[in-house]
Parts: sequence; C-alpha cells; structure tokens
Amino acid sequence: MNSSVWGYLFLVLGLLGILLINVFSGITIKNEQDYYSLKEVTRAAMLDSVDELAKIEGVGYDGVLRETAPETMHCEAGVPGTVRIKTERFVELFTLKFVDSINITNNNYTILFNDIDECPPKVTVTVVTQESYSWIQRALGVKKENRVEDADITNVITGILESDDPFVD
Repeated sequence: MNSSVWGYLFLVLGLLGILLINVFSGITIKNEQDYYSLKEVTRAAMLDSVDELAKIEGVGYDGVLRETAPETMHCEAGVPGTVRIKTERFVELFTLKFVDSINITNNNYTILFNDIDECPPKVTVTVVTQESYSWIQRALGVKKENRVEDADITNVITGILESDDPFVD
C-alpha cells in the first residue's frame, strides 16, 4: 500500500512537471520568434525606406519643405551621400512585413514606434504581445467573470542604419 501511494505521487508530480514545461516552453519559443521577427523586419524596413533622392542630391530639412520635420532631421542639408529614411514609408513597410512574418491567430499585438529619426536613420520600436491562457480556463472550468489574467510580453529594439552598410547602395 505504501509503495503504491509513492507511485501515484510520482505519477502526479510527473504530469504536473510535463504541464509546466509545456506552458513555459510555449511562451519562451513564441517570445523568441517574436523577437527575431522584430529584429529582421526592422532591418528590412529600414533598408527599404532609404530615400534615394537624399542620397544622390543631399536633400535635407531646409525650413521650407513639408516632407521633412525638423525634430527628425539632424543632418546638413544639401550634402550628397546622406543616408536618410522616410518615416511614413518605414512605418508602412514595418507594419506590412511584421504582419506577414508572425502568426496572429492566438495573440494580440500592439506596435509602438517610440522614436524615428530620419537622418541619421534611427528607430526604436516596441512590440507588446498579449498572451492569452484561455485553454487553462477551459481546463479548469473557470467562467468568464473569474478569468485568468493575460500576460503582456514586451520586446523593444533600437536600430541604427549606418552609411557603410553593404546593402545600401
């Protein structure tokens, strides 16, 4: 009798251990995929949003053009070879590429563009993922009034595009 109780105890502890490993590995793997998607999409969107006219002719903020905002331009106007990104194009490309690269079936994503400097090109992007644990609610039989809280996982990346990047011609 005593050895069978120990056997049941080890069986229950083993099942609990497998459940915990499954929960935490799922969160870790999903967060790692989100981080690397954020990193690659930021780089690709920055490279694709480079202003070719600014690189050839040296266009910058001169106090007249509406296309450039003075708080995002920190380069001299009229200097050829200046690497500059367009803010609107970066936001558009980032959003499109990020949505294509992730699986949004079970999660809610919030994308925050904290800082975008056009010249020199620098961006800071925050992606907040809201992980829901609805399968735990179903397993435990918890009603919607007493729902299990969701977890917010935050990834922040700051990218600086340098002029000697081999992918920028």
